[in-house]
Amino acid sequence: FVRPEINIDIYSADRNIWGMFKDHHYLSGDLALASRCYVAVWDNQVVGFLASMTMPNGYVKDAWRGHRVVILPDYQGLGIGVRFIDAVAQIHLDNGLKFFSRTAHPRMGYYMQHSDVWKPTSKNRKLRTDVNHDNLFNNHYVDNKRVCFSYQYIGKENDQ
Repeated sequence: FVRPEINIDIYSADRNIWGMFKDHHYLSGDLALASRCYVAVWDNQVVGFLASMTMPNGYVKDAWRGHRVVILPDYQGLGIGVRFIDAVAQIHLDNGLKFFSRTAHPRMGYYMQHSDVWKPTSKNRKLRTDVNHDNLFNNHYVDNKRVCFSYQYIGKENDQ
């Protein structure tokens, strides 16, 4: 078996396309109203969705984070997700913004752990004890029951 060459195109998208992906997200079908939305297209097929949103923080300025990433089931396992998040993170970096990702997904986390374009944050692979389920933000709680991968996208050295 020869894996086909995969070149994805990325486009800004209207948030309404989330309906095509929401049933495939492992946490929730919710999407923040202020999300920036992107789609991944391979061979004229929409195969992935990524939303980013601002990350309000008193310490880090101009920060955004991944909010939802979904690759449709028929296209999972081909490496599209990691290339997609890298590309969207680079778009943010090119626009003078910092980009962060926090995920419990093992494949995505291990990719970032071994990548030269992501660096771990101080919260990486640590149980969050600084939050609790009483901390609600737009009816979303911050998960403090799972150890997650937490990374900042830094890009390639020659791109900085």
